[in-house]
Amino acid sequence: MELIKKIKEAEKQAKETVDKARQDAADVLDAAKSQRADSLKQAQQRRLEAVSNAVSEAESQGTQQVQQLSQQGDGEVEALKASCSAKVQTCVDKVVSHLQQAI
Repeated sequence: MELIKKIKEAEKQAKETVDKARQDAADVLDAAKSQRADSLKQAQQRRLEAVSNAVSEAESQGTQQVQQLSQQGDGEVEALKASCSAKVQTCVDKVVSHLQQAI
């Protein structure tokens, strides 16, 4: 009879040990899932920040390039005006001269 009690007690302890191990494994799994979810959330946040920073930097660089090209274009227009103004005046003088001769 005593042996049966010991066997039943050992079975009960074994069952409790298995149940505790299952619960511990479930707790570890839940903790790992939670940590993975947190890590994924942080990674997504860092990705969004990186994209936002890249867009801001691209906009800034684009604005600078537009300004540089605009200044360069203005300079080229002024250079063309300067080089053409003497020629335009010469042409005007010739036209006026021809008109005066025609009168």
